[in-house]
Amino acid sequence: MTMLQVLENFARECNSNDRLRQMNREWNRTIVIRETDSGNAYWLRSQEGTIQSGEGSQFEADLEVEGSHDVIRSVFSGEMSPTEPYNAGDLLVKGRQDDLMRLDIITLLIWGE
Repeated sequence: MTMLQVLENFARECNSNDRLRQMNREWNRTIVIRETDSGNAYWLRSQEGTIQSGEGSQFEADLEVEGSHDVIRSVFSGEMSPTEPYNAGDLLVKGRQDDLMRLDIITLLIWGE
């Protein structure tokens, strides 16, 4: 599965979860995701409760996520909690603390622990 497919699946899971759509209805943010090993960039946008995904870095980021391809794929596919690589320094997140916590809650609600 390509990284774009992983992020599209993540967005689809978010959008099919009524609780998340309600929770994110006023959380309008752009998350730019960068693979440190390849330099590839992707984005997730939350607008009025709907998540979209795409390739590139054409948007100004409210939240930036950086890590290797494998770490990012594992986190956004639900294979790994973001807490583990974040604490190990393998996943870097830049942005407001409340946005970081929101992203963590989203992954928890979609994939569980």
